[in-house]
Amino acid sequence: MDVAKIAAAGILTAMIYALVRQIKPEFASVVILGGSAVILIAVADRFFEASETVDSMMRLAGLEKENVSILMRALGICVITQFAADICYDNSSSAIAAAVELAGRVGAITLALPMQQAVAKTVLGLME
Repeated sequence: MDVAKIAAAGILTAMIYALVRQIKPEFASVVILGGSAVILIAVADRFFEASETVDSMMRLAGLEKENVSILMRALGICVITQFAADICYDNSSSAIAAAVELAGRVGAITLALPMQQAVAKTVLGLME
């Protein structure tokens, strides 16, 4: 799906949301979730294509697959967390959005711990 189609889906979802919010406010969140899910699925295909390209570039450069994999997963955590938090903000649930953002930050930091340990060992090795 190209960017124009994704933008059109976003605009259409926003218009349907505005109409539904006036008629049946209790279903407005469902419209947002449905439209967002369609867009997220469309973008997921592009993410996997980019991941494969990064993987082939990594092999050519001779980089460790584990480090690049950690970075790609951290990027995925950031995207999903921002997506979920934005939906919470749109539904006037800022406390839940803040909790989702905090969980994403903790998840990314926890995921990156092996890389941080490797950097620390390298620095300590250079200092000796």
